[in-house]
Amino acid sequence: MTNTNHWKPAEIIINKEVQYDPATINFLNHCPNVPVRLIQSSAAKEIVQASEILQNTDSGMLNSIMAGKRVVFIAPAAQAVDEFSISDDRFICPHFERLKLASNGCFYMCDWCYLKLTYRAQRPFITIRVQYDKIKAQIKKRLDRSSTPVIFNSGEMADSLSMEHLTGAMREFIPWFGQSNNGYLYLLTKSDNVDGILDLPHNGHAVIAWSMNNEAVSRRFEIGAPGFDQRLEAAYKVQQAGYPLRIRLDPIVPFTGWEAAYADTVAMIFKKLSPERITLGTLRFEKGFYTMRKSIFRTGTELPAMMEDMIPMFEPKVFEGSEKPKVGKYSYPEEKRIEIFDFIIREIRKYSDCPVALCKESAFVWDQVDLDLSRCQCVCQLDYADMANMI
Repeated sequence: MTNTNHWKPAEIIINKEVQYDPATINFLNHCPNVPVRLIQSSAAKEIVQASEILQNTDSGMLNSIMAGKRVVFIAPAAQAVDEFSISDDRFICPHFERLKLASNGCFYMCDWCYLKLTYRAQRPFITIRVQYDKIKAQIKKRLDRSSTPVIFNSGEMADSLSMEHLTGAMREFIPWFGQSNNGYLYLLTKSDNVDGILDLPHNGHAVIAWSMNNEAVSRRFEIGAPGFDQRLEAAYKVQQAGYPLRIRLDPIVPFTGWEAAYADTVAMIFKKLSPERITLGTLRFEKGFYTMRKSIFRTGTELPAMMEDMIPMFEPKVFEGSEKPKVGKYSYPEEKRIEIFDFIIREIRKYSDCPVALCKESAFVWDQVDLDLSRCQCVCQLDYADMANMI
């Protein structure tokens, strides 16, 4: 597989406000001979109009999304810190602080990535934020309001490490968090782009989680991302460097023979690593994504065929602030999800007693696989969240 640590965009567009920012200059220094265009704002329309790649892309949302993986927009800090929460409280999902160093921030082309639907064709380009001093000021403002430690998730809208060789963002923020009394940084990644952070003084204040999958599944559907073995080796390196290490096994794909395949995956993880906790998830899609299943995937008919038995996770319900009823996501029936999670948890327990959590699942499924909602130790949480009061 191609070394993704050598990836560069095919086109760079810069908001003039930040053309002389140190992070902008660093990015450009790593991208010689890449065309650069300056624009006056961060308006999506202006960015798209400035992009020769996007202007010359065939019509269709998927074409725009894939073309946008080659375009980077360098933006001012704006509001880089906010709080993430889900309005549908039937999902067991603790809120967290979000650090948006990048949005749509990944050049991998995983076929099931929810960001396809999040950005659609409106902002089909990678956005990175600079003005790191302003971002630090936003983080500090949030920390100053808190009497308890706060962890900031840099992997909700981006892969936290995939572009580190160009941005150097984590070389800036990991030591900064390492000097913080109550601030912690959470990185979620599929990348093997770790050599530049191994020597940093993190002081345990940077928690790194790898999104893992079965090797065959990853090779088939996680297009352009490092393979399972590469991720495993990268995770081993950061564990040796003393970083707190976690694993996200998601989405678990129930293809024919999945049990033996994922049993091997779990075994290989624990042969190499000692993760302090694991979060599990299976295939699940927003309604819009599910509806577009015939046209949204690059890998052919295999994924759409696996989605035919999916149903809404919940009954329709209208929530405050929304006029349309919500059904959660489309996924497998509860009995199938319980079967999947129960099997994987039993495999994990052959090697470790580490905490296990489920991603965006129902209280019923948590209960059926004997997980404690009062101590939700998802990989995105610093300690744990008491989710029992959500029921």
